Amino acid sequence: MADVFISYASEDRNRVRPLAEALQSRGFNVWWDRSLAAGQDYTAIIEKELKNAKAVIVVWTQSSSASTFVRDEAGRARDEGRLVPVLLDRVEIPLGFGAFQAEDFTRWNGGANAPQMQLLEEVLKAKLSGRDVDGSAIERRRRKLGARIRLVSVLTVIALVIGIAVGGRYLISPPEPEVTQADLRAELLRLLAEGQLTPEQAIQLAQILESGALGETQSAALQGSEEAPAASAPSRSAEADAQLASVSEAEFDATARETYRQAFLAVARHPDAQVRLAAAQMSQPQARDAAMQTLWNYAQNNPDDPLRDEIFLLCGSVGEANGDPLGQRALEIATNLSPRNTDVWRMLSRSYNRVNRTAEAQAAAQVSEAVVAQEEGRTAEAEQQMQIAAQSLEAPAVRAQVVSELGEIAGERGDWTSASARFAQAYTLREQVADAAPENAPAQQIVQADAQQLVVALDRSGRTREACERLRQAQQEHDVAAPDQELLDRCQRLYQTQLRPQVELAPTLRVRPNVIQREQTVAPAPSPTP
Repeated sequence: MADVFISYASEDRNRVRPLAEALQSRGFNVWWDRSLAAGQDYTAIIEKELKNAKAVIVVWTQSSSASTFVRDEAGRARDEGRLVPVLLDRVEIPLGFGAFQAEDFTRWNGGANAPQMQLLEEVLKAKLSGRDVDGSAIERRRRKLGARIRLVSVLTVIALVIGIAVGGRYLISPPEPEVTQADLRAELLRLLAEGQLTPEQAIQLAQILESGALGETQSAALQGSEEAPAASAPSRSAEADAQLASVSEAEFDATARETYRQAFLAVARHPDAQVRLAAAQMSQPQARDAAMQTLWNYAQNNPDDPLRDEIFLLCGSVGEANGDPLGQRALEIATNLSPRNTDVWRMLSRSYNRVNRTAEAQAAAQVSEAVVAQEEGRTAEAEQQMQIAAQSLEAPAVRAQVVSELGEIAGERGDWTSASARFAQAYTLREQVADAAPENAPAQQIVQADAQQLVVALDRSGRTREACERLRQAQQEHDVAAPDQELLDRCQRLYQTQLRPQVELAPTLRVRPNVIQREQTVAPAPSPTP
């Protein structure tokens, strides 16, 4: 049995994970529901762990404050003197719990050595030893550590601004001999590792960067970034686009710098301290390779992380600017996660050109132009451009994304037969990628997306029996959920297809409009013939 039980709302799982890991790194025996093994009776296990824990951390957030389960668990812990409330959001704590001092983690950045963790450790040790918490002593330490946070706040932000500004120059060219920021960056990394940079300070950093508060220092450090990305080209014929040159170095420089800046500002607020630390180390040539690998591994192993896309963009822009092979791989993944991001396609174009894959470089640049045409409503032109580009793209994951986009375009005009053929081709390509790298979580997720789009397109083209059989095969081979309950019911009722009851839209299909989410405008699929 674990000593510490963490109660939280399931919607907050990604936010609670750093708390559980930080407590474990400080020597606490922690249980939270991610400890459940497949096939276990989770209700009985939770009941047993909650009953036997010596301390119960209740994580109050917008979601948990409305959760019946969390309130019930908190009530039991309160009545038995085991309650340790932690505040992740500034919310009104539910009635019956307001009298208990909640540790304020609203500005915590995920660091195991952060002041908030030191305070929480004091409270937990008291609970585990069976002694009363010395409220006055805790409050004195809380004030002392709060003053320490405020003392380093401004210095930390300024150090980070200068470190990132210098790093912006290092992205494209090696540091010049006269640059002497090593001590400053070392101090910055120490502060980050100790958890003294909060999300609030990251926002302050973003404001300083945007306002140019460092004046000439910032301008000099980011020299060259004033070049604006090339404007969208005027409409042209598909034949002319076939001869489109790959992205120029000047355009790549500007695009990579802006992508890096935006991605860094997002990742700098990540709840995991090691992720933030690796993002900062990207600006250090001697630490860049290891930092890149850390971010790459984290993004691969945490496909549900809401900042995963930004992590891949950070790896892609920095890696490609410095000739790291992971940069190209990250950009290829980014085309699947952010297929409507023209900057990703432009950077990938330069990447292919750098390794003498000229035809693919031209194709990637052409897809970028096609995305612009698609966003401006020139759908027929976008379709022609993508059809030509798809023929030159050799990487299965990248080609699959373009083919899948062609399937969506066909679905938008109601041509479900063509859409089915496109999604079937994309699904086959995705399977190649997933089978070649079973550990590639993003690839596995996208297999599910194309499988679901294929099943829906087949159903809407009147081939429901085939759609049901495809879904059955996809469930067996890739653990694919049904895209909607109505289709699942029809497959089981009309065709007696043996399917798992899980219904869940693939994550990559939930973030933007697509063929599945659009209302069905065609007639319902016909009843099966006798």
